Amino acid sequence: MPDGGMKGRLIDVLVIAVTYIIGAVIRILPTFKYGAHLTADDPLLHYRITAYLVRTGHLPTFDPLAWHPWSYDPTKVLPILHYYTGAAIYKIASLFGFRDLYTVVVYIPVFFAPLVVIPLYLLAKELWGRAAAITSAFAISLSWAYINRSLAGWYRHEQFAIPLLITSMYFTIKAMRSDEEWKVLAYSGLSGLFLVYSAGVWAGFKALYDGYALFLMILLLLNRLDWRKGLALGLPPLYVLLASLGFLSNQAYRRLYVSVESTLVWASLLAALVYISLPRLRVGALAERRRIVSIGVGLALLVAFFALGVYQPLTGRLMRVLFPSVKLPKGNVVETVAEHGAGATVETLTTLLIPGVLGLFFLLVERWRNDDELLIGIMTLISLYFATSIVRLPPLAAPFVALVTGFFAYRIMLFSEPYMKKVRSLERARRRRGGSLPLSRKLSLMKVPVIMMIIFIVLPVAFQGHIRNYGAGRSEYVLTYQEAMEYPLGFTEGWQDALNWLRNNTRPDDVVISWWDYGYWMQTGAGKITIVDGLTINSTQIRLVARSFIGPEERMLDLASRFNATYVVVDVPREVGQFSGGGKWVAMAWIAGEFQHSPYRPDEARKWFAQDLQKFFVFDRTTGRSVPTDYTLNTTLFKMALNAIGGAKLNYFDLVHVGKNKGYVEVAIFKVKG
Repeated sequence: MPDGGMKGRLIDVLVIAVTYIIGAVIRILPTFKYGAHLTADDPLLHYRITAYLVRTGHLPTFDPLAWHPWSYDPTKVLPILHYYTGAAIYKIASLFGFRDLYTVVVYIPVFFAPLVVIPLYLLAKELWGRAAAITSAFAISLSWAYINRSLAGWYRHEQFAIPLLITSMYFTIKAMRSDEEWKVLAYSGLSGLFLVYSAGVWAGFKALYDGYALFLMILLLLNRLDWRKGLALGLPPLYVLLASLGFLSNQAYRRLYVSVESTLVWASLLAALVYISLPRLRVGALAERRRIVSIGVGLALLVAFFALGVYQPLTGRLMRVLFPSVKLPKGNVVETVAEHGAGATVETLTTLLIPGVLGLFFLLVERWRNDDELLIGIMTLISLYFATSIVRLPPLAAPFVALVTGFFAYRIMLFSEPYMKKVRSLERARRRRGGSLPLSRKLSLMKVPVIMMIIFIVLPVAFQGHIRNYGAGRSEYVLTYQEAMEYPLGFTEGWQDALNWLRNNTRPDDVVISWWDYGYWMQTGAGKITIVDGLTINSTQIRLVARSFIGPEERMLDLASRFNATYVVVDVPREVGQFSGGGKWVAMAWIAGEFQHSPYRPDEARKWFAQDLQKFFVFDRTTGRSVPTDYTLNTTLFKMALNAIGGAKLNYFDLVHVGKNKGYVEVAIFKVKG
């Protein structure tokens, strides 16, 4: 397809600018209702770490507010390049008068996340031309699957990593399609640098890190691997491996270079090296059987890794991503984290799945012989698998689904060629007679492809949104911009009141006990020392807190004494679920070992409901609602919740403050007596 010269380049710039602006405008919508606030979860931690870096010029090696009394080294656990990127953007913004770091990080996702349209547009245009590029750019700019984790206030990893990952993919495709050696090296090197940057920002980089290695093996098996493709696919993960030896401290701490996911990379790199090198070594029969030999060498390395115990095993979190049906140990924390739950692919990709699935189908069926297009197809399948396995990964799938949507638009354009030829033929005939072909006649001739384009591309792209599931068979479809307008930022009224009280009425060294969900809230919102938080890095400590809440007061008193804690904070509606059977107490009880069956596994949920739940709640047929048992009402959590609304008495804790939301008790703060 011709480029179109200056006019074509202007179209490219205009489309990229328009789709970027659309993405930015949608992301900024929540601030119109809630103001410039961070979402009340992980962004609070990331803001604190960025603030420390801006203030001191280096990252902290100890967090005095987290995981008391042990704390942890953020440089070994958290994605370090996230904070350097955020700090650099702040430094640039401050040159233009924006000197409030908090406000800057609230708006960083608004302006950074939509940058994905640039590499996505260039990639689609490289493969299938301008029509595909335009389609892909609009598809991603309206995708709730991507936008929902990169809205204003969502100062997290995805906003940085996904544009970087798609840029890496763009340069990998460029390397695969180049004939000149220096271009192959240059493009694959750039791909590797962007992948390294992603590795320092988000664990989701492993989709490409292992994806490139997997595709190396696929090409080897198909006997289609050459040195260009070997460099294009092998150098990026090799760069990450080298960076993980020390440059990326968070990956060095996790020992990525000897992890299970890296065994595939090592095996693929070695197999590819053998495959490409054998013909040049003039080893006769071995060269003729190089595919078998190279696969054998790669498998031998894998066996050696596992036999010698060299690899570092998968974490429970990553195990849950790779194998959604895996059965984790009883009482594990991973299953209780909402972000680790089953994915929401259909709910977030919604109408884009129509052209996306069709495009993926035709891409794999018709174009699988083209290695660059096959790579896009394989990566789309991989990203959709991950998006289905865990709720936080649809943003990773969104750009690839947008890409194959662009391919389907290109496929419709190819289908329309015979119709276009007929129109052009009639136009030439009319011009020879001194007339012109009426527009109505053109549309009549083109009605089949036009209708197809409208039904399968325009409408699904334009009307993307989110399916809200309310349970009990109730759901609602909301367009992307509508959902963005309602996305909550900041703290609720009751929590803001409680945090203000903690900040103004407690000592700086006072330690607070709460469920882990609220650790970041009190660290950032009130400057309080907590013993658990949303990083969930210490399952043992989380279990101690769970057992203290789902147990007698004496157990909570013992925990407070051991950790020198002064206050206990309870979110009444969230944790006890209005005393009707739901709430975060379920996670506490599971982690505390109170259940024999998991409430989080579909194959055990019925037994949990019939056997385990009865210990805590029974169904009252008269009132039609679940009622807490005496066992439940004697746990610390429920006694504190009842005390906050004027019910049960406590022996070892005094209610010192209540934060209310719309007149109802939301947050209760208790102080240890004595």
